[in-house]
Amino acid sequence: MTQSSALKNRNFAIYLTGAAISLHGLWIFRVALAWYAWQLTQSEAWVGIIAFTQFAPAMLFGPLFGVVADRFERRMLSIGINSACIVNMAALTLLTVTGHLSIVSLTVVSLIQGMLDGSHTPVRMALVPSIVEREQLSSAIAINSIAFNISRVVGPAISGIVIASLGVATAFAINAVSYVAIVVAVAVISIRKRPERGSGPWNVWSEILEAVRYVRGHFLILTLLLAITLNTVFGRGVLEMMPAVADELLDRGSSGFAIMTSAVGAGAVLIGLLLARGTQWLDLGAIRKSLLASAVLMLVYGASDQFVVTTGAVCLLGVMLSLCGIGSQILIQTHVDDQVRGRVSSLWGMIAFGGTALGSLAIGALAQIIGLRATLIGAGALCLLGSLLLPTRED
Repeated sequence: MTQSSALKNRNFAIYLTGAAISLHGLWIFRVALAWYAWQLTQSEAWVGIIAFTQFAPAMLFGPLFGVVADRFERRMLSIGINSACIVNMAALTLLTVTGHLSIVSLTVVSLIQGMLDGSHTPVRMALVPSIVEREQLSSAIAINSIAFNISRVVGPAISGIVIASLGVATAFAINAVSYVAIVVAVAVISIRKRPERGSGPWNVWSEILEAVRYVRGHFLILTLLLAITLNTVFGRGVLEMMPAVADELLDRGSSGFAIMTSAVGAGAVLIGLLLARGTQWLDLGAIRKSLLASAVLMLVYGASDQFVVTTGAVCLLGVMLSLCGIGSQILIQTHVDDQVRGRVSSLWGMIAFGGTALGSLAIGALAQIIGLRATLIGAGALCLLGSLLLPTRED
């Protein structure tokens, strides 16, 4: 099939602009959220809990909203969810400014935001194919990935400056305003409409179970989902501890945390650009090697007490973890049957977000008991073992 650049599509260019602004706000918020949780408690466990609230709802709501996104008008779903995000972020800003924000209320607001973000993810994934032409879809997916990872570099850097000079309340307010951009963009662009389809809840669960049975019988896709489980539980889980690493182990504070987060994003941008150039070399073996490399880098990340070494390790972790994450998406989309494509993609998202949630929660709790450094090294060792046991061929 002939491919063309999605940037030639006026509607996609408008959507991308709004999405990029919103993504920068999201990363400004995430850095401020994690840092403020650490400042309020000085507790690795609470940092893990806050991370859990951000990602766990996607595990619960993602597949259900994936079905909803196929049955109802996606424009209104996107506008409604992002408008609710504005209200939630405005409430968080007000609580912070007035001094009424405790770790408990921060957790509640973070959980609400996690629910909203988790609900919007499948809507967003379903919206893009309704904006671009079929021959522009691959380009649109690649450009969205690059935009997301650029925001992981720029957003944390902005957040570090904002937190240091203006405080976390301003960072929260910036995120609230950033959602306006995506609401306006979705409201003004042309989107191909699909007929609404009603379905009872039992049909929804039956469709999800059908996808599970399909994956269980497909060696490559099942192995890729096992790989992404290791990738998120251990790799993304340890990266959620960066606020504690920056402050407790490296004594670099919020600016150090922002630099490390940007380094992860820079690594992800590099691999995104590489994958955008071509994926002929991408196979299950490359995914397995990326996991092995990630495990080694996690050991360096946990053992190092030098800021430059640790930052270099997390940058390379950004490369390897993103190779596994983005690469597994590409391979799954290449090999999955069309009739189960959406549901299998929802399973991937459920594992990706849920693994990060469970990993950060477990790693944060364990770090509180046995110490941060020992926990990080242990997570790297377990990831290494899991990578070695990952099947390479169907018996």
